[in-house]
Amino acid sequence: MASKAEKLAREARIACEKWRQYFKYNIDQYHKMMGFVLGRQWTEDEEDMLKKYKKVPLQFNKLATLVNSLLGEQQQNTPQLEVVPLSNCDEETASLRSMVVKDIMLGEDAKTVYQVAAFQSFVGGFGAFLWDTDYASSRSFDQDMIPRHFKDASRSYWDLGADRVDKTDGMVCGYVARMTRPKFREVYGKDIEEKILNDVGVSASKEEIALATDPALKNDSFSWADDEGITINHFYKRKFVKDMLYKLSNGKTLNQEEMDELIKKSRETTARLLEQQMMMGEYSGLEMGRHPMDMETPPPLQPPMMGHPQQAPIGMEPKAWPELSQVNDEFITLYDDNEAVRIEGKREIRRSKIMHYEIAGDYELDKSECPCEDLPLVFMDQNSYYDKDGKQICRPFIIDAVDAQRYINYLGTQSAFILKISRYDQFIASKKNVQGSDTERTWRDPYTVQGALIYDESPSGAKPEQLRPPELSVSLSQQYERAIQDLYTSTGLYPTQLGQQGNEISGAAIDARTRQGSYSTYVAFNSVNRAISAGGRIVNQMVPRVYDTERVINLMTPDEGRKNITINQQMDDYAARIKNDIRKGSFEVRLQAGPSYEGQKAQALESLNMVLQANPQLLNLFADLYAENLPLVNTIEIKNRLKTIVPPAIIEAGKTGKMPQENGQSQPSPEEQALEADIQYKKQQIEIKKQELIIKQQEAEAKIEIERIKLEIAQMELAGNIEEQKLRYIAETERTNSDQAIAHADNLVKILTHKQSL
Repeated sequence: MASKAEKLAREARIACEKWRQYFKYNIDQYHKMMGFVLGRQWTEDEEDMLKKYKKVPLQFNKLATLVNSLLGEQQQNTPQLEVVPLSNCDEETASLRSMVVKDIMLGEDAKTVYQVAAFQSFVGGFGAFLWDTDYASSRSFDQDMIPRHFKDASRSYWDLGADRVDKTDGMVCGYVARMTRPKFREVYGKDIEEKILNDVGVSASKEEIALATDPALKNDSFSWADDEGITINHFYKRKFVKDMLYKLSNGKTLNQEEMDELIKKSRETTARLLEQQMMMGEYSGLEMGRHPMDMETPPPLQPPMMGHPQQAPIGMEPKAWPELSQVNDEFITLYDDNEAVRIEGKREIRRSKIMHYEIAGDYELDKSECPCEDLPLVFMDQNSYYDKDGKQICRPFIIDAVDAQRYINYLGTQSAFILKISRYDQFIASKKNVQGSDTERTWRDPYTVQGALIYDESPSGAKPEQLRPPELSVSLSQQYERAIQDLYTSTGLYPTQLGQQGNEISGAAIDARTRQGSYSTYVAFNSVNRAISAGGRIVNQMVPRVYDTERVINLMTPDEGRKNITINQQMDDYAARIKNDIRKGSFEVRLQAGPSYEGQKAQALESLNMVLQANPQLLNLFADLYAENLPLVNTIEIKNRLKTIVPPAIIEAGKTGKMPQENGQSQPSPEEQALEADIQYKKQQIEIKKQELIIKQQEAEAKIEIERIKLEIAQMELAGNIEEQKLRYIAETERTNSDQAIAHADNLVKILTHKQSL
């Protein structure tokens, strides 16, 4: 429900305007570079000057192609993200948590978001993306983590005091989104829409909101509200709250909320155990209706018992346990995963939480808490520096190639102008040669096509003299080649990297040129990967809070491909055992240094091919690894099939780094090898005998089956004969009865006839 919040709205607007003032140079550069690469590359003054000299301003956009090539390479280079378990988790849980984080971070939606932000940083100098949460569907109560991109990264803002490159450690951040007034009325109501003024300031003092920026001098279209639409300010604010950190005897660390939950479960476990033990007769001396916790010395508890507790005796109703603040920790038996633990230490800490506000005008439209500890809005810095005043200056990847692109446009325009004014029928002639009306009309129109040009004879006998057309200067071609070369050297993207054939012949020379280009683009790719790693840290924080209930998620597994996995699966009625509990443990997301995942696969495949060229028989030793590095979308089935031809001892040696004899197995002697061969031969003979016996058994079973079928047929025939005899008997009986009836009828007729004759 929307409510009035003038103080909060003012704080959010001031934070936005502070950033816009501080970042004004970069924002202007962002839009200028976007317009240059994707739009017109001539200024209005330059176009007016060229048109004045009858020149057409042409542009030959090479930068867009270079940026697309860079984006394509970035999309193919998946960053190396590593989810490292720190504490309170086993190997299976760590593996599952790693799969969950990587599946979210490297999904198709996330890759699209990264590509948009990377394009913004390559061209505009900086980009931005957001990790948000939303319901899985319109009919679901489960939430998912959703990556979101921005059409215009300059509409985002951060805290000026943030220290990290990604600015997720600041106190505030946010972004502004435009919504039309009709849509705003449908979503938030007509009453709120009418109260938001059609004014940039939205308050009595524009200077207070805009700070040092004069709204009258603003040259952009940004406004907080006007007749057409309303700007919604999505404001994220960090708040610090006091908390208590507990250290348990099993090595786990819990905050106050987690400790309260543990104590609650421990009380339930204690009550269940007491009831179980009383039902077993261990506390027969207790008075009926008296709770064990009312005793001065509660009876000792046995280890937790699995299964469903029996019903308590009559009058033994569960008693409300005292509040946590009224209980001394020393007298509470804590159970973590059915294991008794104790508190070994505690200390006060300050924990931060991130609040999200949706603000329009002076109204708070919505409020929620983000399930993470870092700000969810990530700043993607391409390559920036700080000037003497402490202001951050962003440098787009193609900033050094802008002048080379302009020079190419100048040279192309000048060359086109020379070609335009070149005429192959230009002559020098006297006025007497073209004094006739027909002749003058023909010579005035250079596009008139005739078999011959006629002219008038002059008294002096002078004739028109043809002039050679102007040719393109050699220097223009040379300057054009120089501009193209400057374009490549300023970006580090050479023709061979763009798919063109180079002068290199040997593979070493090609690799050297490729590495040279990679060095130039490494900073650009590393800035993108650094921002992705920051997003991974945020996702890792969100996982235990978003995936906090039992649910089924679809994950990409290393060996089985995509499959449905049930997480946080409760194995009993009391949640004492939970399978695939990804809420447990602490983890850290790291970005590994070195080539990208795809780059490492390509290098590994090249190395394996070199090994196979030297000895093709070695494929049986690493066939599964060869399939895993193939440049295919899905190699799981291929890898699993090839894995069957690799000996299990070799696979185990690849995991441990030791040969089988180093794992406790000694190399057999020749006699042992011969004995082993003889044993293997005898085993094969035994196996052959087994197969023969199986075949004979199958043949005997087949014969038995045939005999059984014959018996069934004989029984059916016998049953048919019996049925036939029954039918004959019935027919004969009916015939006899019929004959008797006929005879009786005849007798009656005779008797009656005899009486009549008498």
